[in-house]
Formats: sequence, structure tokens, C-alpha cells
Amino acid sequence: MQVKLAAIIVTYHPDINQVERNIASFCKDVECLMLWDNSECPVDFNPLKAHYPNLTLLHEGSNQGLPVAYNCAIKMATEKGYTHLMTMDQDSTFEGFDEYRRGMEKVGSQRSEVGIICCPVNHDIQESGYRETTVCQSGSIFSLEMLNQIGDFREDLFIGMVDAEMSLRAIEKGYKIYQLTGCNLIQHVGSGRGVSLLRKKIQLSDYTPLRHYYDSRNRILLWYEFPYDYSFKQKIHHFWSRVKLMMKIALFEKKKTAKIGAILSGSWYGLLNRPKPYKKTH
Repeated sequence: MQVKLAAIIVTYHPDINQVERNIASFCKDVECLMLWDNSECPVDFNPLKAHYPNLTLLHEGSNQGLPVAYNCAIKMATEKGYTHLMTMDQDSTFEGFDEYRRGMEKVGSQRSEVGIICCPVNHDIQESGYRETTVCQSGSIFSLEMLNQIGDFREDLFIGMVDAEMSLRAIEKGYKIYQLTGCNLIQHVGSGRGVSLLRKKIQLSDYTPLRHYYDSRNRILLWYEFPYDYSFKQKIHHFWSRVKLMMKIALFEKKKTAKIGAILSGSWYGLLNRPKPYKKTH
């Protein structure tokens, strides 16, 4: 089967120059490029359109979250006869994407059960190869045949654990996830700001309350959807990680009350198994 690869990049209040660099790291090896902007205010994408005439702008003007964007791209890519879809965010840049594309085609020709291909994140590039894994992230390539069989991305997750939910669902349905080597995805998590406490370096994300809410809520929601994939020890680890996160926010970040409140609220609705949307408080 001939591989036809479409890519969707989702942005939110983006730095256009950074987005252009990210697109440049993979665009020559994809047949279709789509962009979905979740910014509430208008963003001038004319510089991108000038460089990439085949760029299709799917949405702008409101924040619809990641899954809605991905599902729209699935529909469009399927209708146009593409075989695979790659999901990207605005903060990720590829190294060795040509090798990633070749590896994806090679593994796909050797193993019929392949549903998702992913790339190492923030690692040194190693000799080309592949290994089975259980989770994917930004930059992953999804079989459209698989997606159309097992269903769309779960839209009530909005942001956070979206790829993880799809990974677990794919495995549950008998598909495999393979991570390729010979390539790397440079991903910037949050602000990347670091501080020192008692001579120890502490990394901060400076995520918004919205991001904290969905991340805290969605991790727990997946316990209900996939009860056999999360041990008691993993659940305790999750709650302890939330406690440490709130301590870092209280000590070093701004908007402390809103962020800590979002973590507690998201955790509460997660425990109730209620995917309630985030509501901003003032």
C-alpha cells in the first residue's frame, strides 16, 4: 500500500516564526499540511501561507481543544484519500524527519498490526530501528484505517491525555504502537523556566489554570475508561505528583490560587467520573 501522509498542527496564540521553523522540519515529507488555530484573537497566518501554498487553515477564532481539531483533520484526510495522519503542536520540532518517514513506511510494510508510529522526544538520535511501546505523544503518526475503525479522539478531554487515551484504546483493540529511532522530536514543555531551591534545580511549567484542570481531571478519567491499565501504586503516585506540583506553584509561580484551585477542581471531577468542562473563575 502506498503511504499518503497528512499532518495537522494545532496552535494557540502562536509565535509565527517558531511555528514556521517547526513546519519546515517536516513539511517536505508530508503530502498534506493542515493548521487549526485555537486562538480567540485573530492571528496573521499570511507569512505561513506565503511559504507553504498547500497549507489549509481549518479553523480560527475560538478554542475548541485538541480532539476537535484532530477529528476534523481525520475526516478531511480520509475524504481526500490519505492513509495516515500526523498530529503536531506548535512547540515541537523534528530532527531527522526523513528517516522517521522512511521508518514508518518500513515498519508498516513488515507488520500489519501497526496502528501508531511515534518518535523519541528530547533524546539523542540513535541508529535506525524500532521497538514496541505503549504510549504516544505529539508528532505521532496514526493509521487512518485504525482511527476509522476504533473511533475519533475523545473530544471531552479537550487537552491533556488525548494521545494517551487513543493509545490505550488502540492497544485494547489489538493494534500495536512502535517507537522509531534514527529521529528525534525536540519538544518544549511549558515555559521551561528553572529555579533553585536549597541548591537543587527545579523545573517549572507555568501552565495556565485551564491546562492544570484538564491534566488533573483527565488522568483520573482514564482510570475509569481503562481500569486494568492503572495500578493502585500508579494512582498514589499521581496524587503525590499533584501535591508536589501544588507546592511548586505556591512557592514559585503566579496566579497561585487559580492554578491550585484548577488542580483540586479537576481532580474532584475526575474522581466523580464527570468530564465537566473547565470554567474560569475570577
